[in-house]
Amino acid sequence: MGIIIISTYPDKRSVEKIANTVVTKGLAACVNYTKINSIYSWKGRIEKPVEFLALFKTTARSKSLLKKEIAKSHPYQVPEIAEMRMGQVNAPYRRWLEESTRKGIAKK
Repeated sequence: MGIIIISTYPDKRSVEKIANTVVTKGLAACVNYTKINSIYSWKGRIEKPVEFLALFKTTARSKSLLKKEIAKSHPYQVPEIAEMRMGQVNAPYRRWLEESTRKGIAKK
């Protein structure tokens, strides 16, 4: 099953660093990221930063290792690490996800 892990990052450098790491390690097949504007409450204040939203594409078998890697390296004190299951995924894309993350599973 395909899984998308969602997180936000403070800048392009930090999101590119984790994206390179997890794809190289085979924990994610792909990471999409884009600049976004956010509004949230933090320590009694309303914050309005520009952030980078990252979508980590992985499999159910690799998601735990991926989440640990994100948590270990994340620059935020309280990082968002949210999981979404991909409902229907076309077979060729699913196979690619599985093949691309297989080496991350092998390193367990």
